[in-house]
Amino acid sequence: MSEAEVSRLRLAVERLMDGQREALQIARKALEAGPGDHVDDALADLQDVLEGTLEDARADLGIGEGDEA
Repeated sequence: MSEAEVSRLRLAVERLMDGQREALQIARKALEAGPGDHVDDALADLQDVLEGTLEDARADLGIGEGDEA
């Protein structure tokens, strides 16, 4: 595996890990706040974070939306 491929993989994994951390923070805040309308907002935020992270990681790896990972 070339150094460029290793760098792309490392960047993709770092992006996925950052997205996971951000998603966990959103979930933690929603759980601490308790039941209420903010849950819908938290779910929308989670979806945005996870979709964005996935798109970034796929771009780093050169994988198109319809391509298999």
